[in-house]
Amino acid sequence: MLSLREWFRDEDGWTTPDGRRGELVELVVALPVFAFFATRETGVPSPTDHPIAVLLGVCCGFGYAVYWRERLLSRIPEQLRTFAVTFVLGGGTGLSLLQLVHLAAPTIVFVVAAGTTIAAIYATWLCSPLENGLRPPRRGVEPPSSLESSE
Repeated sequence: MLSLREWFRDEDGWTTPDGRRGELVELVVALPVFAFFATRETGVPSPTDHPIAVLLGVCCGFGYAVYWRERLLSRIPEQLRTFAVTFVLGGGTGLSLLQLVHLAAPTIVFVVAAGTTIAAIYATWLCSPLENGLRPPRRGVEPPSSLESSE
């Protein structure tokens, strides 16, 4: 099993993971924090009250993790992504505006379902012996080149 410490260490010392590994760490840390703060403001929404939001969240999370991640990240600037996530999901103004139009609970359910789906897919890839997408790059000496016979 891969040591998670390798994700945070490199040749120069401590670092932060990037790519899918970084997203997995962010989801594991940020999703419970988001759910805690969002439910303090709106109450705990029941997923059975919003089955369309759950289904849409699972489908969008799967589509993002498996098919659309690279295309989306290449087309949306980093500043716009940060602003949108902070504004809508950071509490305060974004959730208050959604509460005015009665969309706060379905939005919370959608975000939690999508985030959980993405984290589950990444965790499955991490534990899978067939998928190397989340493993850190190998460090150290390169394997020797094959020896050709000199005949």
